[in-house]
Order: sequence, then structure tokens, then C-alpha cells
Amino acid sequence: MDAIERTNWLAHRWPIETEIRPYGQWNIFTARIEGQRVGQRGSQQEYDQWLERARPICLARFIASRSSLHPAAILITSGTWRLGRIPAELWCGYDVTELLDLPAVTLLSAKVRAMFPAWPDAVIRVVHEARLASLDLRPAPDPRGARLRIVA
Repeated sequence: MDAIERTNWLAHRWPIETEIRPYGQWNIFTARIEGQRVGQRGSQQEYDQWLERARPICLARFIASRSSLHPAAILITSGTWRLGRIPAELWCGYDVTELLDLPAVTLLSAKVRAMFPAWPDAVIRVVHEARLASLDLRPAPDPRGARLRIVA
């Protein structure tokens, strides 16, 4: 059980790339997934500690920790396409990682990518219900992508 708890599951889903940029006399250590920033620290030691603790978080806990989003609307999007909506009773079934530089609150989820294989850049977007219309998303033509059929 100990080894399971110490495993960095985020690294098993997406590789974390480390970018080191000089900033005056310091270095800035940035963690990126698919080119998107997921963490940043001002020293190698702080970065290593953050990286060791980095884990996806349950979507329900993520929403609960951000009272400014309540009542929250949870959408699955790909660019300007709306692929679906996640009802509150299913939030616990999604583990997410926040992508810090994207609009609204944008989250990466392995489950979402697995559910929508035809949309490889699918993400979860979280907004306050009142801001839902301002996202200006269009319903996807077929969010599931190609379907398999049994041929007799």
C-alpha cells in the first residue's frame, strides 16, 4: 500500500515536462503538460517538493475548494465545441489537474479524454452558472466521434 500512495499517478497519465527559465539572478522552474503550465516554483527544492506531491484531485473536491464558482457549471469542451456537461452526482468520478493559463477554470482529465477519443484536446471547463452563456460554445456535431457497429 505504501508504494501505491507514493506513486506519482499524474506522471503515468501525461508526462510532466520541466522548463527552467532564468529570471535575473534566479531560475524559475515550470511544470508543463502538453505545453500547458500546471505548476511553477522559484527554486529547485520547492519544485522537487511540489512535483513529488503533484496528483490529480477529485473534481468534487476541486469544486468544493473554490466557492467563487458556486453554483458551478461543469462542461466538457474542445476548443469552441461543447461536448457535454457533467452533473454534480458524477463529479467524484473524475480526477483532474488544473491548466493554469487557459481561460475560465480549465482542467485536464484522463477520463474525459478516454470518453471522447475523437476529440484529443477535450478538457473540462468550470464556470459559475451565471457565466455559462458568455462562453459562447457551440454543440459538437457528434461528440462521441466514430461508432463501432457489429456487422453480420
